[in-house]
Amino acid sequence: MKYYPVNLDLRERRCVVVGGGQVAERKTLSLLEAGADVTVVSPSLTPKLADLAASGKVIQTPALFHEAHLAGAHLVIAATNDLAVNRSVAQHCRKKGILVNVAAPPEESSFIVPSVVERGDLVIAVSTSGASPALSRSIRQELEKQYGPEYELLLTKLAAVRKHLQEEVGSEESRRQVLEAIINSGVLELLRRGKLHEADHLISELLKQHTKS
Repeated sequence: MKYYPVNLDLRERRCVVVGGGQVAERKTLSLLEAGADVTVVSPSLTPKLADLAASGKVIQTPALFHEAHLAGAHLVIAATNDLAVNRSVAQHCRKKGILVNVAAPPEESSFIVPSVVERGDLVIAVSTSGASPALSRSIRQELEKQYGPEYELLLTKLAAVRKHLQEEVGSEESRRQVLEAIINSGVLELLRRGKLHEADHLISELLKQHTKS
């Protein structure tokens, strides 16, 4: 199967995780990181999920799955250890047009979750379309070595420069040239070596060079 790659905005969207075990915990944490409003449907929870429910970070519905639990859901994760329940969740989601990811059997899913490298707002996703999760993990580990925390810093600075340019520079071509000059300069290497002041100075100089009248 060929999947269509997409990044979803789940901020303040109702997402339902069916299951309360380790897989459900991992899926819940990822959804919370994306800003989703998460409801966990399960009579029992892992200690971590129980803590999240007690602190109000997730809502627990302490019951076995029922179709009614899907009301208002934007996205659903079926992560119980019962294949029949997971299939039932998937079938109801398909009937209602709700995106669903099924831990097992994965072919019941309408979408799959790729291996991900995150460096702040930089997100690199790797997928083998479900053919080999082990290969996805291996490639992700290689990317984690190649793209270190300096990329998070670079992206933060580029975002600030881009905002400044949008306010101060009318020409789209000029804005593009400035950003490309920063990317192709030694800024990244300075950030990698922890020389933040020098990196900021270089960015400032490049801005002057490319935006002077």
